[in-house]
Amino acid sequence: MSGGINEKNQYVVIGKVLDTYHLKGELKVEAYLGLEHWQGLEEVFLKRKGGDYVPFKVVSLKPHGKGQLILRFEGCDSVSKAEEYKGAKIFLPKERLPKRRRGEYYYFELEGLEVFTEGGKSLGRVTGVVEQKPYDLLEVESGRLYIPFVKTLVKRVDLKGGKVIVKEELSEI
Repeated sequence: MSGGINEKNQYVVIGKVLDTYHLKGELKVEAYLGLEHWQGLEEVFLKRKGGDYVPFKVVSLKPHGKGQLILRFEGCDSVSKAEEYKGAKIFLPKERLPKRRRGEYYYFELEGLEVFTEGGKSLGRVTGVVEQKPYDLLEVESGRLYIPFVKTLVKRVDLKGGKVIVKEELSEI
C-alpha cells in the first residue's frame, strides 16, 4: 500500500448486491469475503459508481448457496426499496476488516509487492490478483506474468518487507 489515507484506499469492497430476494426487502449478495467473515458485521457501506459511501445497519444475514448470502438492512423493508440497491458494491473500512488467519491475505495487501525468486532475481511488482478456479493468480506487471498463488510456487509473503518470494524455477520465465 502506498500513499496517504483517502476515500479510495480507506474502504475495501467485500461484496456486490446481485438482486432482491423475496418481498421483505432482502438482498441477494455475492460475497467477496468468506461467509464466516460476514457473521457479526453490524454495519456496512454501500456505494454506486460515482456515489458516496452510505452506511447501513445489518438487520439479518444468512448464507444462500455457494458464495452468496441474503442480507437485510435497517429501513429496507420492501422490494421497491431493495431495488434501489441492485448493482451496488458493499464495503468495509480497512480497520473493520475481519482479522485474517496466518497465511491468509487480502488481495489489496498483495498489490504493489515486489516479486523475487529465492535467488533474489526481481520479476516485477504484483499489479493485481485474478480469481479463478482451482487457484488464484498473482498478476505481475499488468499481465506480463501470472503466477499461481499456491504454496509450491509462492514460498513466502513478506508484507512488512514489501515482497513475495517465489520458487527459483520461475526466474527462467
